[in-house]
Amino acid sequence: MKPFVVMGLLAFVFATVPAVRSAPVGYVAPRKSADIASSPWGVQAGDNERVTLFNRAGELGVKWTRFLAVWPAIEREKGKYDFASLDEPVDAARANGITPFVCLSNGNKLYSGTLPNPDPNWRLIYGVKPAPPILDESATAAWLRYVDAVIAHAKERVTHWEIWNEPNHYAYWGGPPDAAAYGKLVRLTAARIRAAQPNAVIIAGALAGLDPKFVADFLAEDTARSVDIVSFHNYAALPEARIYFADDTWAALRAHNPKLQLWQGECGYPSASSTKDFRGTSPWGPIVQAKWLLRQSFVDTFFMRASLSNFFKLFDGGDRAERQERPELKPVDRLLGFPAEATGKRVRGKGVNEKCLLTNPTLEPKPAFYAYRNLTALVDGRYAPVEFATRPVITVREQGQFAGVGDADDAYPSVPLVAGYRTARGAALVAYWLPWQPQEYTPRPARISLRVAGLAFKDPVLVNLLDGSVHALPLPKIDQNGSVFENVPMFDFPLVIVERTETIIGEMRTTPAHEAIPQF
Repeated sequence: MKPFVVMGLLAFVFATVPAVRSAPVGYVAPRKSADIASSPWGVQAGDNERVTLFNRAGELGVKWTRFLAVWPAIEREKGKYDFASLDEPVDAARANGITPFVCLSNGNKLYSGTLPNPDPNWRLIYGVKPAPPILDESATAAWLRYVDAVIAHAKERVTHWEIWNEPNHYAYWGGPPDAAAYGKLVRLTAARIRAAQPNAVIIAGALAGLDPKFVADFLAEDTARSVDIVSFHNYAALPEARIYFADDTWAALRAHNPKLQLWQGECGYPSASSTKDFRGTSPWGPIVQAKWLLRQSFVDTFFMRASLSNFFKLFDGGDRAERQERPELKPVDRLLGFPAEATGKRVRGKGVNEKCLLTNPTLEPKPAFYAYRNLTALVDGRYAPVEFATRPVITVREQGQFAGVGDADDAYPSVPLVAGYRTARGAALVAYWLPWQPQEYTPRPARISLRVAGLAFKDPVLVNLLDGSVHALPLPKIDQNGSVFENVPMFDFPLVIVERTETIIGEMRTTPAHEAIPQF
């Protein structure tokens, strides 16, 4: 093709979408947690320099934080309780306008023995922890005394209590998972919390992933009326994979107590492959992590119908030089490396947790920190998910670098997703994306038309949450089937259409890896 023909075609394409192709009209202005009345967004701060970390969490703009009141850390000697590990994070969070929800968890070797997993690889990576107290009457009594002591000490500052961490996971339960035993532990613990703090909000579950059967089984142990919220954790290569379990989970909740809420209490994705704990699958990178976080946030609050979404975590003080011991490897393992499942399971229990939003050891923010800050500033508690009258329709006009996406590809993860929200005053917000495995570099977006029914816009703008840039948009076309935005870009992370009047616009702030952030 001759150069002047190419130039003419490019000029035509750019001319069809001048508002989106033009320079940003501004950038989302950050908001501190203390300046935000409410929101569903949270972060688990970490285990080092807690006051400093909660100040950074306050800059992030989250309204919630989760941490564990670890029984063996509080009761190191029988009958003696030290609350230093609880007081510092509670006070630091509250000082920054962040509400803590505290997980009462972990077996205590003072009262329980161990039930090691028979798999030697598992023991190397996860270690061996004390068995849950519910298996022994004296240990159960000691656990309830610990619960009484913690609630009495902190009930003036903490209202939200979670019972155990990942009881459906061998390593964190301390033995083979047992929904009935966990249900009994929840019932006994909740009764003690209610007796000491009638206004407490009680959270149960804290599940490793979504397990509808485990939910149904532990709620069947006369616990459904004892708790207010069921929580789960999400570590997955694609955040959207959990949506397949949402209906069954909600069916279990409604069958036992229609008033129960669902929370996502812990999730994360690493910015590098060499991470301890959950690893994910390639590719890795700081932009991949940021995209995953944004997708998970909208998956939680719209598709999962969770009223809280909490990221794990802000910072971890591990040592990057620390290496994981390996058992005797098979010949193929020596060729390919330590075997990992396609789901991206944990392959290392030592080193640095690269799921953090701040870099170890410098505390420098990663791109995901800025992306989350843009989200918390833009989408706060004023917005509630909407039920679309009819399913939104995305029509792919140009595939860009997303080869094959379009009407002919109707299988997950190639069906674009749309999440819709509205304020009490009727201001609309729409997020949309393609749920492919996130890529570090996406220079060529797909071009789409987006039709949504039941949401009207007066002065829309398009927001790139990765860098916070705000772009002018023409008014959508209105017909009997809803509002239609023509020729807008689509990536493997959420772009947001929102009213300009609901967006606090400030000046650009440079972020790490800025050159890798896709521009329109």
